[in-house]
Amino acid sequence: MTVLTDIIDIQISRETTAVSRAAFNVPMFLATHANFVERARSYASILEVAADFSSISSVYIAASKFFGQDIRPPQIVVGKRYAESIAVSLDSLTGLVELTYDGQTVTTDISGAADATAAVALLETAFTTAGISTITFTDNVDGTFDIAPAVGGDQYSFVATTQFSLVFTATETWVDALDNVSDENNEWYVLAAETHLEADILALAGAVEARKQIFGTSSSDVDIIDSTVDTDISTQLYDLGYQRTFLTYSPTADTQYPEASWIGGQIAEQPGSNTWKFKSLTGVTVNGLSSTQSNAAKATNANTYERVGGVSMMSEGTMAGGEFIDVIIFVDWLEARMRESIYFRLVNTKKIPYTQAGVTLIENEIRRVLAEGIANGGLAPNPQPTVSVPNVLAISANLRATRNLEGITFEGRLAGAVHFVKVRGTVTV
Repeated sequence: MTVLTDIIDIQISRETTAVSRAAFNVPMFLATHANFVERARSYASILEVAADFSSISSVYIAASKFFGQDIRPPQIVVGKRYAESIAVSLDSLTGLVELTYDGQTVTTDISGAADATAAVALLETAFTTAGISTITFTDNVDGTFDIAPAVGGDQYSFVATTQFSLVFTATETWVDALDNVSDENNEWYVLAAETHLEADILALAGAVEARKQIFGTSSSDVDIIDSTVDTDISTQLYDLGYQRTFLTYSPTADTQYPEASWIGGQIAEQPGSNTWKFKSLTGVTVNGLSSTQSNAAKATNANTYERVGGVSMMSEGTMAGGEFIDVIIFVDWLEARMRESIYFRLVNTKKIPYTQAGVTLIENEIRRVLAEGIANGGLAPNPQPTVSVPNVLAISANLRATRNLEGITFEGRLAGAVHFVKVRGTVTV
């Protein structure tokens, strides 16, 4: 029987292979904990975070700030700094308590215990009866006990209810933790961390400087707002010229994580469309600074949260090295989108010839991203960005033989943002 395909042969090739796109709206909070086994976990809401962390934990507090702004990120990543062991003590001898080992919850009634030592003995019996083999339970016979993985490695979890206090023993550096978390999940752009210690901030700032990511932190060190001191963390970051770390001075840094509020409200915006200055933060106490103190902070590019003209606002929106936060983010976005667009064209085209027509295909991808940058508000429309491509015949035959295309350049003017307005006028009678 004759069929239609015997008469008409149509074959369609798909040039629709998607390439991964860098996300610029996902923050990551790095903390020392054992609340889940893996090194990183993503959350889309504070309710999801609440299922894994208590409301008094640093992770929950930071997450509530990320998600608590008028505009918020679609998700956050929580990273884990590994703790070799956990010292656990009882704060209450009342009723039923729950301990969760590697996802297995063990409930114990300790209401009949004479003291904390007897209560811990009951907890150890319940642990042994549950037959948990991946974790060791060590009764210190003093009302406390230690938790550690039964074998080496960082693949264990332990969660205790609020009747317990936990002290983590962790020798892993914060930079090593950042690297290990990134090996598992690097789909984030802005880092915030549980620690606000000077040495830890400096270490993480140095590590992030080599990445296409940024680091936001805060400090309650009063030396930041003292112009006579030049050894504070803000001055050190300033002297190092770090352009991927921003610092906020806040007396409540360790309890309110103002950087998380600031990040949460700004990182969800389209890169290029916003400035980080003038923004109000939900859940953060305003700094009551004198003009001298405020100027001292700004002199080393430390950001502050102050009330100006009756409005609580962040100022100045700068990295430690002086560049504006929104500029760094937009330039990162521009680079990533340009790379992705060119790669998309390469993998979805049968062949891009090493001819002027082939070069034009690459040029068009660059122009398309520049036009998107204008639409987003990151690039100025006037003068229009320019793109220059080489004359293929002017490229050496040796370079053409390697199939490497070089010599493409572009130039565009940043749209910037107005942060200060100066008006002078004259009135007459």
